[in-house]
Amino acid sequence: MVAVRTKAIKCLTLVIEADPGVLSRTSLQTAVHARLLDQSTSVREACVELIGKFILSRPELMTQYYNMLSDRILVSSNVVLHSRRNTAW
Repeated sequence: MVAVRTKAIKCLTLVIEADPGVLSRTSLQTAVHARLLDQSTSVREACVELIGKFILSRPELMTQYYNMLSDRILVSSNVVLHSRRNTAW
């Protein structure tokens, strides 16, 4: 199922290339946010790539996706710190 979710996000990228306005839809923002919290690293990475690819060309999307990305970064940072702390002990 991980491969299907990852491919779905990558296919969504192709849809958004054709119509970037799709990223402004609340339903898509909710879906992307849910996948940013996915258990699979590859799904989360695909979401970050999707957002990153379009947020640079459409700065107005920054306000809609900034919190999602910053939350994801904070979670990732905490996991890395926790694993390093456990390794050091």
